[in-house]
Amino acid sequence: MSRRSLRLFVCGLVAVLPVSCTPPISATGPAAVASDAATTRVPIVYGSQRPLVELVFTGADGRDRHVLAWVNMGAPAVVLSKSLYRELGVRAGRDLAFRIGALGITVAAASVTDGPGELDGRDLFDLLFAPRRVEAVLPASVLRRFAIALDPAARTLTLAPPGNLKPTGVAIPIHVDPVSGIATVEAHLGDRVLPLVLDAGAPYTWLRGSTAAELLRSHPDWYQANGAVGRSNLAMADLGLEQDGTLLRLPDLAIGDLILPAVGALGTGSMLGRVGDAFAGELFWDLWQKPAPIPVVGWLGGNALSDFRLTIDYAAGLSYWQRERPADPHDLDGIGLTLVRAGDAYRVGRVAERDGRRLVAGVEPGDRLIAADGRPFRGMPPEAVWELLRGRPGTVRHLDLERDGRPLQVAAPAVPF
Repeated sequence: MSRRSLRLFVCGLVAVLPVSCTPPISATGPAAVASDAATTRVPIVYGSQRPLVELVFTGADGRDRHVLAWVNMGAPAVVLSKSLYRELGVRAGRDLAFRIGALGITVAAASVTDGPGELDGRDLFDLLFAPRRVEAVLPASVLRRFAIALDPAARTLTLAPPGNLKPTGVAIPIHVDPVSGIATVEAHLGDRVLPLVLDAGAPYTWLRGSTAAELLRSHPDWYQANGAVGRSNLAMADLGLEQDGTLLRLPDLAIGDLILPAVGALGTGSMLGRVGDAFAGELFWDLWQKPAPIPVVGWLGGNALSDFRLTIDYAAGLSYWQRERPADPHDLDGIGLTLVRAGDAYRVGRVAERDGRRLVAGVEPGDRLIAADGRPFRGMPPEAVWELLRGRPGTVRHLDLERDGRPLQVAAPAVPF
């Protein structure tokens, strides 16, 4: 991958968008409440296991434009699709005006990013969400102007003036960057402290590969497999981050007075190859963490956060965690394949391995997935693909594949992760 492709990927993937990839955000912040509404609650829909809300933009012609936006707590700047950026006149220097529920918000044109970037010629909104159309990112720099409550059970996002949301659940201090709005918590595994970004906009928890390797040297029993599977395969891009990643389970992850049992995490693989990473460092993470308030080793994603109603009072530096459902230690159980999205189809990027043994016999990297149990993959959104490949250990999925233009069938057993 060229450095340009790498930079575009880092600028758009998951909760990435570091400051070096975006226009500068003013010291006073890009957002201003433009209405008298005290509190608003809006519905959430989920696409590719990421929370989405409707924003209503005011076009250059004065007309309303309704857009689905990705609630990305790990992003420092508003991002618009290239077409929307031009349609709304931001390219010409027009400040961005939009509503979320009853709240009116404006963002300086210089703080808005033109397009999410591309990978191998594919727009990253399309890569992550198609066939659902997502055209914007609602970032931490806007959310930090409010107190917010993200409620997965009710499927709502609430925004209120700072201090105006009733605290519910366990109180946990957070660090908040005063410009980007990105919030972090200190998680503890025994004596080890893991500074993590809170990012409900990422479907799964990811860690620096070096951090995962250090943890596994002390706790080899936490190891699950090599290769991202299920929701941990959250980008479905042809990169070593996922294909060479290591899955592990973190038992009794302590955050303040809260204990999170059996949290799944992906320790990312090499981006530039072992030699390249040895020379350049973990470039993905080094770039990604720039807008965070403190150095971090990863993000805590939706696999952990979606179990809670999460309230964040950015101004007070506090979060509140109210558990709504039990943790699921079997959230990745299924077929051990790392997938790559190619157009409206999927192919195998890697067959996951455990202790050097492939977990699906008869499948090779590059094989195209045609169907599972007779259900075709073509045109499926990522969340449907993940669900189709899930299964209790011992469940057998009958896969139809294509290799070099020739069809083949494989009986693939689901395994625990």
